[in-house]
Amino acid sequence: MEARIAHVSDTHLGFSPREGVKQNVWGEEMRSRLLENDFYERFAEVFDRIAAMDPPVDLVVHSGDLYDSPWDKNPSQPPVVAQETAIAVLQKFTARTGVPVLIIEGNHGLYRTRDVSLLDLLRISVPNVHVATQVDLKRAFSEGKPLKFSFDKLDVFCFPFIERAVLESADLMQKFNEWISEVQKPSRKRISVAVSHGMELDRSLYTEIFTHHYEYVALGHDHRQRKLYDNAWYAGSPERWRFDEAGLDKGFLVVTLHRGEMPSVERHLLEFRRPVFNERINVKSQDTPQSVVERVRAWFEEKGLRASWDPDTAARVRLRFEGATRALGSIELAAELDALRSEILREGSEYNVAQFVWAVRVEEREHNAPAYSDIESEYLIENPEQDFREYLGTLEVDPRYDPELLTKIAVRALEFAVSGTEEHLTIDTLEEDEA
Repeated sequence: MEARIAHVSDTHLGFSPREGVKQNVWGEEMRSRLLENDFYERFAEVFDRIAAMDPPVDLVVHSGDLYDSPWDKNPSQPPVVAQETAIAVLQKFTARTGVPVLIIEGNHGLYRTRDVSLLDLLRISVPNVHVATQVDLKRAFSEGKPLKFSFDKLDVFCFPFIERAVLESADLMQKFNEWISEVQKPSRKRISVAVSHGMELDRSLYTEIFTHHYEYVALGHDHRQRKLYDNAWYAGSPERWRFDEAGLDKGFLVVTLHRGEMPSVERHLLEFRRPVFNERINVKSQDTPQSVVERVRAWFEEKGLRASWDPDTAARVRLRFEGATRALGSIELAAELDALRSEILREGSEYNVAQFVWAVRVEEREHNAPAYSDIESEYLIENPEQDFREYLGTLEVDPRYDPELLTKIAVRALEFAVSGTEEHLTIDTLEEDEA
């Protein structure tokens, strides 16, 4: 028997960047902001494309983060329009196709201090939509029952997001792994799929899942569309959530399954009219704040962004200024950039830009000599990125791990350690690229 599933993930409905955004522009008048609306349009586009497939799929699985909030940095529930969009799109899809949809809960859209879920509204509002929440996971685990859905051609075992620290603090980690290995066990006679929201990077992916011989493991949490194992893929996010996702392929997967065989995975990619730029500008020692801004103006010209306003193609821009000059940290440069942004984003400007933000990183900072000359500063790291990359070069790194991502983690961890911040280092705070 053959089964076909569509694998969707990390749609982040309700995400609306706020920093450096052009004001008073709407995606849908008086309902959703321009860039927020991109996520709604992409969600509808994905389900329209799946609905039009011939042959049709037997099931759609969504591996978490349907909504963007609540989460660590935004405790509010998603906008009403986000919830309306989810209901309307799913109602239209299931009525048109009769294909069931299964959605699990991720770390976004999750009420961490309440045993309620936004997905419950979909459960009761849309026929043929099935959900697996963290509450469902806790109940199944405590009762020693599987968290499983059976459809005509396959069984789906669900692993909604749950923080490892929660299990460890309750001394339940071993029992949880036992529940996975003993209770979430697939049948030898039916095609089986696991759907999980997690990554090895932040220890939210429970590798005990891979001891079972599921025909396919549908993964969420990583916004890159990529293969983890031959039978385990991340579908990625269908829209650019952070600026560092600008160059990534975006879309969904269609997976063909046969019992006891490796899956056949088709990548379905989306095209975007709105460009997203995440580029570096190297600031030289002789640069002044004024010369830096002139170079930025030239960059906008070079990219064709000095053009008439078009809400469909207006760009999102993030520039990263790097160098070894004091000009980078000057108040004067910040003021010059603020003035330029006001010019670019004002109503009636000559720039086709919907968002403009920047970050500044001084590569080498001067430091005072120690007060006591006989004390060596052997632990001073002048360039942590370069040092860590060189260190990685001495190791045999598992090819599944991205050296650039590992470097970012190490540098961010060092920044957290020396800054004394009370903020937690999580998968979502590894980058400073959030809009």
